[in-house]
Amino acid sequence: MRKRESWVADTLLELADTLAPALDPVNYWLCVADRYAQLIPSSSIRLAAFGVHDALPVVVNTDERLDEPGIGGILAEEGPGIDCCESRGPVVGVRLDEAAERWERLAPASLSLGFRTVHAFPFSRHGEVLGAVTILTTDTTRLPEADVRIAVALADAATIGMLNHRAITGLTATSEQLQGALSSRVIIEQAKGLVSARLEIGTDDAFLLIRRYARSHNLRIGEVSESLVGRRTTAADLVVALNEHVMKANRRP
Repeated sequence: MRKRESWVADTLLELADTLAPALDPVNYWLCVADRYAQLIPSSSIRLAAFGVHDALPVVVNTDERLDEPGIGGILAEEGPGIDCCESRGPVVGVRLDEAAERWERLAPASLSLGFRTVHAFPFSRHGEVLGAVTILTTDTTRLPEADVRIAVALADAATIGMLNHRAITGLTATSEQLQGALSSRVIIEQAKGLVSARLEIGTDDAFLLIRRYARSHNLRIGEVSESLVGRRTTAADLVVALNEHVMKANRRP
């Protein structure tokens, strides 16, 4: 009993540890599938988790028979994994020899591979559905209630863990974007001050000069500012370029 409690505690801790932005979702779901295989011995696991935005879904099979196009394609279209995602609740202890009407393609295909019973648990939390884990077994023994509760807890922990990972990844990306915008703004302010001091003009006029130079050379203001701060472009270059631009404009018929 103590060994089992230790396994559950270690598993829940492992699934909760997702705050590192460098976490690989594929490896994470592989770990989740492996833990279900450990929970229910002699089982075959198919885990399908939806990708983020346009990313492809992650599909993990612990049994090579589930990789076969026939049953693999069927499980993607019908079965307890699909049902539990729609109902947001587990599907437990369905005998495949009694499910021909419910899953007209999956039931015979699974029975032909030796499977007898199927379970599924959704990765769902507060209206967010990330996918599901389908568990196929070769016997008809009833799944103990304690195992059902643990299976639900693992699904909840995995869902919370992955949602936290997505949140921290999004915050990291936003922070990097904000830092980039701040850094760009600092450089622009430095460039304005440099041009203002060199040409003895106000900072507003200095910014207008930088902007006109950027437009006439098809550059971003940030690029021109970086060039000024890095001494690759001088304030005099801006004046010369502006005068040339005005002269060309005046020569137009």
